[in-house]
Amino acid sequence: MLLCCTFGLLIQDVNLMKKIGSFLLLMLCTLVMYANAPVLVSLQDGKNYARLSDDKTMLLSGEYKTGSEDTLVVFSTMRNVPLSRVEAFRFSPDYKRVLLRAADKDYYVYQFANNRCDKLSLNGQQAMPMFSPDGSMVAFERGNNLYIKRLLYDTEVTVTTDGSMTTHNGVLSVQSAKAFGQTHQMEWSKDSKALVYAKNNEVYMYHVHYKWNKPIELPDGKNAHITRIKWSYKDNMFAVLYLDEVQKKMNVALVNAETLIAKRVYTYSDDRFISPDIASFILFFPDNDNFVLLSDRDGYTHAYIYTQTGVLKHQIGKGNFDVTKIYGYDAKTKQVFYQSTENGYLNRGVYAIGVNNGKKRPIAIQEGTNDADFSANYTYFVHTYSSLTQPFVYNVMDAKGNVVRELYRDTINENIQKQPCVFGDGLQGWILRKPGVTNATVVFDVTDAQNQWKQDISYKLAEQGYVVVAVAAHGSVGFGENFRKSVYGNVFVVPARDYIAAAKYLVKEGIANPNNLFMMGNRMAGGTVLAAMMQPDSPFAGGIVISPVTNLLNYNPIQVQRYMNKEGVSGGYKTNQAVGNANNIKGKLLIVHAMNDGDNPLENTNKLVEELVNHNVQFEMQLYPNRDESFTASLLQPHLFNRILNFIKGNIK
Repeated sequence: MLLCCTFGLLIQDVNLMKKIGSFLLLMLCTLVMYANAPVLVSLQDGKNYARLSDDKTMLLSGEYKTGSEDTLVVFSTMRNVPLSRVEAFRFSPDYKRVLLRAADKDYYVYQFANNRCDKLSLNGQQAMPMFSPDGSMVAFERGNNLYIKRLLYDTEVTVTTDGSMTTHNGVLSVQSAKAFGQTHQMEWSKDSKALVYAKNNEVYMYHVHYKWNKPIELPDGKNAHITRIKWSYKDNMFAVLYLDEVQKKMNVALVNAETLIAKRVYTYSDDRFISPDIASFILFFPDNDNFVLLSDRDGYTHAYIYTQTGVLKHQIGKGNFDVTKIYGYDAKTKQVFYQSTENGYLNRGVYAIGVNNGKKRPIAIQEGTNDADFSANYTYFVHTYSSLTQPFVYNVMDAKGNVVRELYRDTINENIQKQPCVFGDGLQGWILRKPGVTNATVVFDVTDAQNQWKQDISYKLAEQGYVVVAVAAHGSVGFGENFRKSVYGNVFVVPARDYIAAAKYLVKEGIANPNNLFMMGNRMAGGTVLAAMMQPDSPFAGGIVISPVTNLLNYNPIQVQRYMNKEGVSGGYKTNQAVGNANNIKGKLLIVHAMNDGDNPLENTNKLVEELVNHNVQFEMQLYPNRDESFTASLLQPHLFNRILNFIKGNIK
């Protein structure tokens, strides 16, 4: 996902993450898995940082360069409300206060001036708290309503009262959150006088002093998907990014905060779909009126500079690669810092480029995945690196890419390692097997094949003597627009054909036993597994599907419509989904579902089961009562892993 800034609280509220579905929960699990590395939060000068102590009982400050640290706060000695441990923190913009999230998931506000800690609210649990720019207020969500805590007066202001299961103020619905990879849509004005927020698919502004809520009328904004609200560096102007209902047209409107008049300054259309990362990104320059948008108009995702009136100035960088993340803009050096696939489709490198002269310089481009968290003035950054064969390494580096010091190195040592592989015809991915293993049982894991370390089920299966394979199938990020959008109208069948081609290649090379080819996938990936097993030339002996998408009309309509064009319901709905094609499924099948799955209800799996029974297609099934999507998000759950392992063992010929 493309980001223009670091989100404040380092680990999101777990209960909230459960509400917005397994996709974001998996992102959270990835963060937690490597939580041994200290997370450094830049202080205002860009030369120093703050972090939680290893035991989370103190807040420390230190120098990026030397690592020399001092104690800022001992949580147990805070006045009024002492805390034993703190899980996450966020500074106010003026650095006079810090927001703390305790182990009980409640939020507290600490003041440095008097060493006092107070609960943010006494009226119920809060989510997504956000300091005002002047540090005097905190906006937060509770029960799909918005509130503001006025810290100077210790009062709580109600912003909205109509929040419900269907009306979402400042937060996205479960379906929208999963479709666009976000949790909230609200932002303070730079002068702290107004809070702009989305209410379902509309935009509102609340004025703190006058206490009114007024809607913003967007040009062509009916039934729109609001993808981003972003205040400019001016007190009186903010941007709203939104997509039309079928996600083929992206608009940017600039809103005058005094008149509430919205003027559309940018429109871009695509005959397939606008990618959500492109539709939700905008970066304002602090030193002029220009802003940056992303587009794949030249066949790859790149950044473009526009004037305040929407006139294109120029493109920032060109080439056959995708920009996968933008970290921000340094007004002093006039450079944009970004991540891209310039060093290989499966790799991610960190670069800087001048917005005026286009001069590019690589910063961290080792083969593998490089990521960066920059200090406030871009003097230093925490470099996170891993590859298929290298566990995570965390370093402090300077802006030129020189290692200043090592923070942490993951010492996980696997006896076997993933290796890059090209499966004929240019399909890329990785393969994991013990040395010398040939003519083996192969399990295709329908997952991200990026060149990055990931402790997943593949290692445990490989230890059992199986070959595990991942393919960067069509629809993957990094290979350009046509590759990414080639799944339009055939979201499952197109990648399924890639897995079939890769399987045949491995058989031809003598790596795979043609009688023992298996696939496994979760949710949308499960839909791909079922689609592969439905193809007439399917070589797969069996498939494992976890909470699979069996009926495209019954899954997240926003996500499905992006890929399948729901206008009139295209024929692809019939040919891609398993419901309606159960009689075409060949091979052994294991269906797994958590019965309390809020993201993909059991009802969808039941419809497939009913068809399988009606067509006398045999299958195995594993249900988990009193478990939700968080349980099946990890295939390493002991019972679930053993169920998968026994299924494979029991069906080897």
